[in-house]
Amino acid sequence: MSGGPDAPVVVCVDDEPAILASLQRLLRNEPYRLMTTGKPEEAVTWVLENRARVVIADQRMPGMTGLELLELVRNCSPSTARIMLSGQTDLSGILQRTKLEAIDRLVRKPWDADELKQTLRTLVSRA
Repeated sequence: MSGGPDAPVVVCVDDEPAILASLQRLLRNEPYRLMTTGKPEEAVTWVLENRARVVIADQRMPGMTGLELLELVRNCSPSTARIMLSGQTDLSGILQRTKLEAIDRLVRKPWDADELKQTLRTLVSRA
């Protein structure tokens, strides 16, 4: 994790190590701690045992989709903001879930670095 011990925590979940490494590089100087994992189940356990300000999840992962993960996060930690990362071209299902508040923001891969940073700053500061 990066950031100070009292900084808000952002959890990033993606089964591709290169994506997690890219997020770590992009967010290393931001004012929060970053916890990364390639295992959705590990992220759920972490959120149940700790306080996370934001969870960022990839949609396509083995064992659990990002939507399933973020719905679990919403149910166990309603104050945690939820961001979906997706490279899919058909986003109709994801957009419908956004309307139903399963996710707070949808970020398309490849993401715009400044936009992702600003989105995170906004969500981290609102709680």
